[in-house]
Amino acid sequence: MKLEQELRKVEEIEYKSKLDPFTEYVDVFIQRQPRYAVKQIGKSTWRTKKKPLSDRPIKAHLNGQYYVAVLGKWYPGSTVLDVDDRDRDEAEKIRESLKLDTNNSMIISSESPNSYHVLLRPSYNGKPLTIRLLNDILKPYAREHNIEIYPQPNKPIRLPFGNGQKPLDFEYTNLYSWQEMLYWFNKLDYFDLKGILNHQLRLDFEIGPDKENSNKSEYQEGKFLWENGLLGPSSRHDSQFKILCYLHRQNTPLTVAIEECWQWIKKKHNGYSKTIADNPRVVKQEIIRQAKSVYGKREFYNYYPDETHNNHKGYLTKADIEEIIMLSRASLPKAKFLFNLIKYCYPRRHQKFIQIHSDSLLEWSQRGYIKHLEALQRQEIIKRYDSYSVDKRFAKSIKINWNFKEESKAILVDRRAPEEFRQSVTACYEPEEFRELLIKAGSERTNAIKAVKSIYRV
Repeated sequence: MKLEQELRKVEEIEYKSKLDPFTEYVDVFIQRQPRYAVKQIGKSTWRTKKKPLSDRPIKAHLNGQYYVAVLGKWYPGSTVLDVDDRDRDEAEKIRESLKLDTNNSMIISSESPNSYHVLLRPSYNGKPLTIRLLNDILKPYAREHNIEIYPQPNKPIRLPFGNGQKPLDFEYTNLYSWQEMLYWFNKLDYFDLKGILNHQLRLDFEIGPDKENSNKSEYQEGKFLWENGLLGPSSRHDSQFKILCYLHRQNTPLTVAIEECWQWIKKKHNGYSKTIADNPRVVKQEIIRQAKSVYGKREFYNYYPDETHNNHKGYLTKADIEEIIMLSRASLPKAKFLFNLIKYCYPRRHQKFIQIHSDSLLEWSQRGYIKHLEALQRQEIIKRYDSYSVDKRFAKSIKINWNFKEESKAILVDRRAPEEFRQSVTACYEPEEFRELLIKAGSERTNAIKAVKSIYRV
């Protein structure tokens, strides 16, 4: 209770995000492909737009001009419990029965009377989960309480924070702009669906390693094929694979990716495939098999779409690396620990407390993480709250004092944030430049040269 009271005291009331709120909104809620739906304010009929969703309708929704509904992403950034024809008290009971509260969910009004959306941020065992797993887990709960779960791969859901869609919880009733609502949504704790009783996780243990997913040019290669079609004879099978990888990287749901790839090969085979003309059914079945293989392997090995990868595993900027090296006084063990900590905190910086799994802390440290945390606390970079989390998997909860930079300046390689310290350094520093940074931070020249050789594998 004491920590909970302290939490309320330190809550930030002012919207201070340095990022573009519209970009954040798109990252969390928007699936652009292959279609969307619109509805005029006060009307009852939705009209399907059979084309990719552009920014203009999204902004019109947020400005209250009309409503926009979208399909789900393969790895959704949010979940909606759609409660219709129930009064507010019953909607609250439904939320509470799933052990949701105002720390990990928002209840949002709808234009229809006695209709509510309960908005939350889903995870499974501390990791992102697919739309398929999300619906498999929550389906029994939805049937029991006669509600619908969104997002869904083939049925659109109205985007949040539009006309008449206001937070009803006492903690959020003073929010009026969609930017403020998004800011506080991003501060919600993740809701881990592993804690839901009577669900069964299905995994395909016959899946082998996907040796083809490590090609750093994968996205650009797929994009080029998407725009230009087949480039020569005997290339259809390999090109379909690359198109499916490209669609997965964009967080496209499995069923949508199958249809998109099928339409692509029909329109852009460029005369290089006899099979598509002579036996299109064989091609369609092959795409289905390829898609299930690509998506299944990547789910099994936690190889996420780009935005999910960056928002779960974290990112940072070149300016952060310079600050980390200076604060660590060129000590690479200290720098690597702080690198991993800051990288992890970037996508979670809006949360009231940042919860960190003890396994992660152990992985980041070479000789135990306690000394690193104590040193950072002495430097007033972090403040620890050891007993805040009810979930015992998260051993530490912290608040961090860091000058977070603009997301647009994040270090990315082929649209993805590098996972390791070495990869991030080599992506944005030349060896001589990094050597001089180490010397500036207090390293002896000979030690700096050795460090550069180890990082750049010279």
